[in-house]
Amino acid sequence: MRTSTLSVLFATVALAGGASAGEPYRWSVMNLNGDSALGSIAWDVDDSTAVGQAAWDGQYTAAKWVAGSGQPQALASPPGFARALGVHSGSIVGFTGFAISRAVVWTGGTLTDLNPADGLDSTANAVWHSNQVGSVFRAGSNHAALWAGSAGSFVDLHPLGAADSGISDIDGSGQAGTVYWTQPGAMHAALWHGTADSVVDLHPAGAYASQAQAISNGRQGGYAQFVRDGPSHAALWSATAESFFDLTPSGGPTVAGAIYGMDGDVQVGQAGFLDGSGGATVWFGTPESAFFLGSLLSADYTETWAYAVDIDKFGTIRVVGYAYNNNYYLPDGTYYPRNEAMMWVLVPEPSSLFALAAGLAGLAGVRPRRRR
Repeated sequence: MRTSTLSVLFATVALAGGASAGEPYRWSVMNLNGDSALGSIAWDVDDSTAVGQAAWDGQYTAAKWVAGSGQPQALASPPGFARALGVHSGSIVGFTGFAISRAVVWTGGTLTDLNPADGLDSTANAVWHSNQVGSVFRAGSNHAALWAGSAGSFVDLHPLGAADSGISDIDGSGQAGTVYWTQPGAMHAALWHGTADSVVDLHPAGAYASQAQAISNGRQGGYAQFVRDGPSHAALWSATAESFFDLTPSGGPTVAGAIYGMDGDVQVGQAGFLDGSGGATVWFGTPESAFFLGSLLSADYTETWAYAVDIDKFGTIRVVGYAYNNNYYLPDGTYYPRNEAMMWVLVPEPSSLFALAAGLAGLAGVRPRRRR
């Protein structure tokens, strides 16, 4: 979800340097579940650090993977259920508790409770440097939330007149999430810029429901649903409802989809394809670029999900999520189907560096944008 101009250049040149993004021999897959975990899910990735949850004794707890390790490490948390949902620049966010959850942030191994004094329930979904976002249940509904590292720093971003709201992602260009203007009613994709009155309704004309679940460099990703109970369309916006771009147009190659994470011009999420396949999917900004990441796994995996993507300074693309292993047996022979955290990796080919050098030469004199 986080990138720089140089990272985007690497990624773009790598895709233009011969093979298409969807050719499977250019991808590698790392199973992150490890030898001891009974199950796991990866929710976010920043550089080579992934975060999520893993179960060692039948109870899921917050976990992280460092420097590409296939072995999850438990994050310190109170006894009981815990989940790590976001990571950026060394900070990790999520929640602890099951029936009643409390938003938390891990910084340098220290756990801080973000739940405000009047919050009955809360969760932190994403982090950007010193800021965290999510939702807090207060005054009878969910309220979009922004923090700066402590419970006392809580800022209520709930728009005036809204029935319910929440934020899914954050970067330097804003906060992306969802607003219910009426209850009951359909959700609307929304964008904030740090205050409740800054909210922008991204709901496209003619849609029944929409949701923004990712943000990167001024663009938002999620989905729009045009018919109640109908298929979702993977969606991109550029900060206005009118900018809606449909990544699931009529005629394929996908028939349904949703974006859960994005970084630069790379989006990941779920899609169903014309050939009947579907699951974890990556796009490179166009409908035609959709590639089914689940096709890189064996037939043992019957369900796949992709939740986040990161492009590092070398142009390496990392996608995390999970796959359902429907053919796993414990060492004692017990049939034990389970979720296993996965990382899909696309590394630029060496030949791409020559194209990059030429591209950078053409950019001489152009002022680079600052890293987000």
